[in-house]
Amino acid sequence: MRNAFIKALTEIGKDESVVLLINDTGQFILRDFDTHYPGRLINIGIAEQNMIGLAAGLAASGKTVFVYGIASFLFRAYEQIKVDVCYPNLNVKFVGVGAGLAYGTMGITHHATEDIALFRALPNMTIISPCDPIETEQATVAAYHHPGPVYLRLGLAGESNIHSSDYKFELSRPDILKNGNTIAFITTGRMVQPTLLAAEILEKRNFSTMVVNIHTIKPFPAFFIDHLVYSVIVAVIVTVEEHNTIGGLGSTVAEHLTDHLDCDIAFRRIGIEDQFCTVYGSWPYLQDKLGLSAQHIAQKASELLEGT
Repeated sequence: MRNAFIKALTEIGKDESVVLLINDTGQFILRDFDTHYPGRLINIGIAEQNMIGLAAGLAASGKTVFVYGIASFLFRAYEQIKVDVCYPNLNVKFVGVGAGLAYGTMGITHHATEDIALFRALPNMTIISPCDPIETEQATVAAYHHPGPVYLRLGLAGESNIHSSDYKFELSRPDILKNGNTIAFITTGRMVQPTLLAAEILEKRNFSTMVVNIHTIKPFPAFFIDHLVYSVIVAVIVTVEEHNTIGGLGSTVAEHLTDHLDCDIAFRRIGIEDQFCTVYGSWPYLQDKLGLSAQHIAQKASELLEGT
């Protein structure tokens, strides 16, 4: 995903108003942008609060500002993001790489499993969470064209493509990857791939499964939940995310179900329970330990269905 973002940003950089700020992260891998557009990549150093202040000033002067850094490190400047960028609704795009457990071997200092909750609570913020390189490239362009603050939540590197080359990204439009009418999986980001694998497991058990990629978490496409409940009439809805179960995608869906719909439907959130990940290792290893592997997802979904 990271390389897809860089490719898209280098093309976007033809617009002379585009400026890229980094916090001593990615200087080497962003060299193409720096080579093409000298002076428009500014390394602020490990000074995230200053970086957001500068981003706000540049945006207030008519620039389109991309702020790039490891997702967990953006939290250091939360007050500045809130007051300097979101309150005046400035045109700043925050790019958090290594979201979720992508930096699994580096421990909780590098894990970003609360970022959706934090950014979702900010008025004027748009949150985009692409699931593969093809979607990342188009999501970057969409973020560029969207006025106001955007948080682009990315994985790291090595993710395989789920979409074909003719895929068309549209902000706040659900991406139905698989149709079914018994279990509806609603997922986002890097968890789309294991969720598709879980669906394959359940199909072999004769469960009809739907998999929906919600790439735009805010503004959330609530109309699609209405569609699932009143038109498709699935038996259960299961959300899957590489994020704390508090405040993320699952919470967003749960809030809509309870606040706006009069329905009786089985629902479960699959994510990281209210805990820090205290083990170290590769992404597949951490997925298994935290109950996020395809096998765990399939098991939890089938238990919910059988319980209904």
